Amino acid sequence: METVLVKIHRRRLFEDGFQQIRNLADIPFRHHLKIMFVNEHGLDEVGIDQDGVLKEFLEESITHALDPSFGLFSVTEENHWLYPSPLSKIHTEHLDLFHYIGRLVAKAVFEGIVVDISFAPFFLRQLLHNKNALFSYLDELPNLDSQLHKNLMFIKTYEGDAQDLGLTFSMDEEEFGKIVSEELMPGGSVTPVTNSNKISYIHQVAHYKMYTQIKKQTRAFCAGFKSVVQDDWLRMFSLPELQKLVSGDCASIDLSELRKHVRYLGGYHGSHRVILWFWDITLNEFSEEEKSALLKFVTSCSRPPLMGFASMSPPFSIRAVDDAEQEPSDMTPGEALRSSFKSFLGLSQGSGEGSNSRLPSSSTCFNLLKLPVYRSKGVLRDKLKYAIKSGAGFELS
Repeated sequence: METVLVKIHRRRLFEDGFQQIRNLADIPFRHHLKIMFVNEHGLDEVGIDQDGVLKEFLEESITHALDPSFGLFSVTEENHWLYPSPLSKIHTEHLDLFHYIGRLVAKAVFEGIVVDISFAPFFLRQLLHNKNALFSYLDELPNLDSQLHKNLMFIKTYEGDAQDLGLTFSMDEEEFGKIVSEELMPGGSVTPVTNSNKISYIHQVAHYKMYTQIKKQTRAFCAGFKSVVQDDWLRMFSLPELQKLVSGDCASIDLSELRKHVRYLGGYHGSHRVILWFWDITLNEFSEEEKSALLKFVTSCSRPPLMGFASMSPPFSIRAVDDAEQEPSDMTPGEALRSSFKSFLGLSQGSGEGSNSRLPSSSTCFNLLKLPVYRSKGVLRDKLKYAIKSGAGFELS
């Protein structure tokens, strides 16, 4: 089957992707999808496709869709885990959007692309069809709504007559400024909570908050996900393993392993003085937080790939740049094409005599660190730490 090329306007990345890919058949989407970006002038962007464009498209689309301000997902109070928002219907096509997002996340998993997100276990569990009888929504409710959990525990241990509390088997929820009542069971609005049924009540409230309320959104997401990653494959994984497949390994970052698999461009090599300084600083001086920040700065994800850095695609790369090199936005199409070929072939683009003013930058779609040829180790240390902490010099393409 031929490759399916989808052109996406960068300024309408999520909207274009949704409209053009939502109805794309499963097999072409899974195996034959290529992305080309169109710039603000309506021209195809110049570049060499090393699967980096697809990576950028998936990362940007998923990040946009899962941003709580977009209205499709919410975050839990303490751990900031993501789960479908009960108010997602603010988008008229919210279920189609959840199906689309499920496909995108599954495509990232299929391509081995990790994204820096953490889904709530009670949501992710639905993807696995985990029917473990020991699982209790009530036990996980504190992660979603700690105050509600405290209120339910008060009802559970209340020594008086539960009917004095004036509760029924229904939930009052605020939706867009209005109070909407939902029954927990048929006739729930007229069924009082008593001492004999209060245990059933608190479990039904937890089940409603963590399952029933987001059931349609969850089903749409799971259907989209499983159109790319088959259900039989998913059943091989536990809940923690699935989270790792999506967002990488939470283990400490082994930069010595990364060093074995890095690719050097633009005149750099393993024995170059700047490269030796770089590894000495990052291996021996960086804290775990700084190592995570470095990885996020270059790859857009603060966690290493599940199968290690050897599996990272495109491979982690470091390219030499100096003050004389133009940024892509300052180049003509011809200059950009020549620059791309030079980088691809590992040819130096600047004088290489050393720089002190420019900050390191990155192209996350290619897992590429653009490291100036600094004149001293101290300058390299200061510039690198500043860049990864502030995001200065950050480039997506």
